[in-house]
Amino acid sequence: MQDAIRKIQKAFKLAENNSNVEEAQAAMLLAQRLMLKHGLATADVKKEQEVAPEATKKSIRKSRVQWWEKRLAGIVAKNFRCYSYTQSGYAIGFLGLPDDVSIAVEVQQFAESAIRHHSGNYLKEIYTSSRREANAIKNDYITGFLQGLHEKFKEQIAKESLSLVLVRHEVVEAAYESAGWKNPKPTTINRMGDPEALAQGYEDGKNFNNPVGKMIN
Repeated sequence: MQDAIRKIQKAFKLAENNSNVEEAQAAMLLAQRLMLKHGLATADVKKEQEVAPEATKKSIRKSRVQWWEKRLAGIVAKNFRCYSYTQSGYAIGFLGLPDDVSIAVEVQQFAESAIRHHSGNYLKEIYTSSRREANAIKNDYITGFLQGLHEKFKEQIAKESLSLVLVRHEVVEAAYESAGWKNPKPTTINRMGDPEALAQGYEDGKNFNNPVGKMIN
């Protein structure tokens, strides 16, 4: 058991001290798998958590929050044991344990960059003289991308048996209840219902991998 604990501690250390988000995420998943296999809780393997864990919040400031950024945050939060929230349309944030929030923020920012990059490239291949139509097709693409990303996480959870590991900590649940956040109002989205845009977005979402190196041309 001590050998397993040392391996998990090493994985946590790699996840926390790695600027490469892809490697950090892989290390976190490895730690989660080992914890599940040996029936261990985070407090059993992390020395710094001798003190009771506390929930924390972190926001990403925006000039204006896009509809898809909110949906993306919901997907990311669910898969990294957090809750997502918005602040008056100028910020997106995550509520959870400190380690989980840090990873959720990094994944959110990388995914946003990927969506902007790929949706922009897709529009370059579509000719339309109507700005409204181009925006509607872009929204179709992004809708497909989010669906594909959601499916990728779902498949990963099933493959790695992570459903129990991804349960939010009780202190996070308590903090969420205390926050008293209301469900957001439905957002009207201008879409064309273009099947090709949806399909391409879905494929790119399924193939999403935390980007390393240059993403924006």
